[in-house]
Amino acid sequence: MRKSTIRERSPRVKASFPVRTASGISGLTTDISATGLFFELDEKQELGSVISFSVELDTPGGKLTIVCEGKVVRVEEEAGKVKVATKIMSQSIEA
Repeated sequence: MRKSTIRERSPRVKASFPVRTASGISGLTTDISATGLFFELDEKQELGSVISFSVELDTPGGKLTIVCEGKVVRVEEEAGKVKVATKIMSQSIEA
């Protein structure tokens, strides 16, 4: 008998924030969760690779930058854009 595997997903929030990779490529998030981000870039990414990126947030206290390292868990290509899902491996906040 096959065992059914149920993957628990963190709740997602549709949100558009600027993203910049360590190599300087800019993009936008399409949704975020506590464990990962989904964003669009103009640069192809490899499934399973590790990507360094930052997300800029405009908060009432001023701009914050979240610097992350994430594992690429899904890649989709559509209309010249690359959509990348990442699982966050590490993060820090810079004011």
